[in-house]
Amino acid sequence: MTSLPSSLRTRFLVALSALLLTATLALILIGRLVIYPALLAEEREQAANELDKIERTILHDQRALLAQVTDWATWDDTYAFMQGEHAGYAASNFSQAMFEDMDYQLMLFFTPEGGIHWNAGIDPESGRYASCGHLTGACEWASPLADSVKPLLDPQPKTGVTHIFAEPTPMLAALYPILRTDESGPSMGWLIHVRLLDDRWLEALEARTGRPVDVMPIADGDTRQGLQLDRSDGDRMTISRPLSLQGERAPLRLQSQIPRDSFRTSLTTLRYGLLWTAGLLLVVIALVLVLLERMVLRPLRRFAHFTQQLQHDDESHPFPVELLMRRDEIGTLAREFQALREHQRQQQALLVEISQRDPLTGLANRRLFDERLQRAYDQARIHGKPVAAMMIDVDYFKPYNDHYGHQQGDDCLNRLAECMSQCFSDPDVIVARTGGEEFSILLPGLTAADASHHAETLRTAVESLALPHAAAPVRDIVTISIGLADSMTGNDSPHELMRQADMALYHAKQAGRNRVSKEIMTP
Repeated sequence: MTSLPSSLRTRFLVALSALLLTATLALILIGRLVIYPALLAEEREQAANELDKIERTILHDQRALLAQVTDWATWDDTYAFMQGEHAGYAASNFSQAMFEDMDYQLMLFFTPEGGIHWNAGIDPESGRYASCGHLTGACEWASPLADSVKPLLDPQPKTGVTHIFAEPTPMLAALYPILRTDESGPSMGWLIHVRLLDDRWLEALEARTGRPVDVMPIADGDTRQGLQLDRSDGDRMTISRPLSLQGERAPLRLQSQIPRDSFRTSLTTLRYGLLWTAGLLLVVIALVLVLLERMVLRPLRRFAHFTQQLQHDDESHPFPVELLMRRDEIGTLAREFQALREHQRQQQALLVEISQRDPLTGLANRRLFDERLQRAYDQARIHGKPVAAMMIDVDYFKPYNDHYGHQQGDDCLNRLAECMSQCFSDPDVIVARTGGEEFSILLPGLTAADASHHAETLRTAVESLALPHAAAPVRDIVTISIGLADSMTGNDSPHELMRQADMALYHAKQAGRNRVSKEIMTP
């Protein structure tokens, strides 16, 4: 008895230590589940803003390209050139230096019929300037680009059009109908300016945005949507998303990198805050322990001494008066002790019931089934009546679980259990789950021949549920196989009856599943 007070103090110390640990873990969880996700969300918002800024810069380039093509297309000299009246137009206006200064690589002049009237630009592969009235020879390099942008002419646009292309190379294109300087017509065709999104353009974009930028075609197998973040590097985060300009979804992915300095600083601050909070909790718990010794531990030791007396003395031994007279939780505990013991007895009775039921489906479990089977056999021997049993197996249930997942598998078992309970509502019939996907049904007073009709009804009912089973090699719905046996065919024990039912189930499986078998097979 002398060690009891020390033991109680030790237990409270352990409990308070556990409380400290729990509080610390709670702080960690709050940091991880609340604050940390908030920091990640803030970082994600920063990433989206950075990509928005880059897209606005690209949009500015696109509008500038449209302004340039508009100036060229609405010029009397260009109009005359398209009419064949300005023979020196190309030589006097186009040059390699001009294209380098204007920062676009190709000009395409299309006739009203959609044919090439003239093209001029710098070959991105060789860096050579070419100006031709055709797409062969020195200007053959422009042919794939012209083929890509030509769909902009259909339907024939009456005003400026911009578009972004991924093939044959990432590029911006701007189109405008060729008119006189006062924008009078009729249109003599269309002028298209092409700006390649090459390394030179990316370097200029990086200089304007302050961020490394890459624009790449979206691969055929790339199904990623929305903002993508790669945080594998602790110092910098790679961000990307499909490029979109003024609602136009381009087949290109915009990618950049941003530093994670702000995120790491916030994370470090969070960690220091957690450490200081944990230290403060330690001090508070120490003070609580001192108060508990005076206000709680001593009365509880008296209570513990009383409960030990109950174990050795008469159960009607009265509570100490000082405990019953208390107006706090300990007094309430003393006064409710007898009610608690009664409640405990009720709970024990409930546990017995729980021990006989399958926790997933609510059906009888194997333990209750075996008890009822033995009882039915005893009654059958006394009254000379038969006993039939079914063994049921869900066909190809393991592939079902592998395909749909265990949660869907549990839902499937519950649906089947409900179906079986509806088909066998007689209180004398026991429907039990006796294995993972195995069910057993006890049918007192019936032979296997009598029970075969019920078995077929059950098989049809399960089939009517039409539960999808894409992984089944025979049917695309969930089916069951049923084996039948009864006590009239030499099965002189419950074990032998269930063995014969199991063999009949095996025969049903061997015969192709989704069927009822009452054939008795010898091992």
